[in-house]
Amino acid sequence: RSGGTPLHALTPPRRLTVLRGAEGPGLPDFLLSAGRAVTIPMASGVDSLNVATAGAVALAQICARRTP
Repeated sequence: RSGGTPLHALTPPRRLTVLRGAEGPGLPDFLLSAGRAVTIPMASGVDSLNVATAGAVALAQICARRTP
């Protein structure tokens, strides 16, 4: 899915659920419509990240930006 908020621009809410989908089928529409799409900006020449790596990047960014 294209579009969404770049991960670095996200202000993580106090409570958060991170959902990840496979590159082909992704997530069902009912889940996508219930949440907010966030993207991980990619370096030039990088096609994609696998789901485990994308999840690790997302959680690391979210945890680093949280305030106690």
